[in-house]
Amino acid sequence: MPGKREPTWITRIKERRDAPQPVEVRPSEGKPQDERQAFLTVLEPIIEHVPELAKLERTVQSLEKEQADATARVHGLMVRANEARESDLDREAAALNRGRAVPQCKEPEIRSQLEGAQRDVEVLARRHQLAVADRSRYVGEHRDELLDLLRSSHAGESRKVAESARVTLEDLLWVFAVEDSARELMRTFPEPQPENTAQPQGLTNIYGPVSTATVSGTQPRRGDIEGTLRYLISLGSETVVGEASDGDAA
Repeated sequence: MPGKREPTWITRIKERRDAPQPVEVRPSEGKPQDERQAFLTVLEPIIEHVPELAKLERTVQSLEKEQADATARVHGLMVRANEARESDLDREAAALNRGRAVPQCKEPEIRSQLEGAQRDVEVLARRHQLAVADRSRYVGEHRDELLDLLRSSHAGESRKVAESARVTLEDLLWVFAVEDSARELMRTFPEPQPENTAQPQGLTNIYGPVSTATVSGTQPRRGDIEGTLRYLISLGSETVVGEASDGDAA
């Protein structure tokens, strides 16, 4: 006996399911979403020291603001034009039903304003593209000078960081020395312990190996802190504190 024939609607569902699906192409992650943001990320530390480049950047920023304002005006006029169209149709219908003259429409005037505003947005977009191109051209033509300025800025800030780290490390080593002296004093001359007459307390359960970290919380090791500070000191042109040995950083 032949098998039952599958209903047509089930066949169509299976065909749609098995048909090749379009591949969604998404922009690769990690790329800057905005070219200006990428530009500022690279040259923001020195841009105010290059007057011509700062002027080009101000032009780009000004055009971006104008674009935003013009786009907002277009959106507002689109809403007004749609509202005017509905109002004109309602007033025309009411006038015709009452045998009166059709009132003048308001939509055409607003549509004209909208067309002009849309043109302004397109012109501003082209002006912005030209301004960005001028800025990129300047950066390309003065790449070496800008790179020298970045290196100089990096060196200056590194010296500041190194000096602050040097002072911090000297103070920290003194703190460590005081802690060690206090610990040695307490070990050599322990404080007399009074007799424990308190009532028994509830138990505290600690899961895993018992250590200082599990009881009092994790704290950075001395060597880790000292090693970080010594690295920051190495960013400067001069290292005042002695070189860090392998034992110090352990």
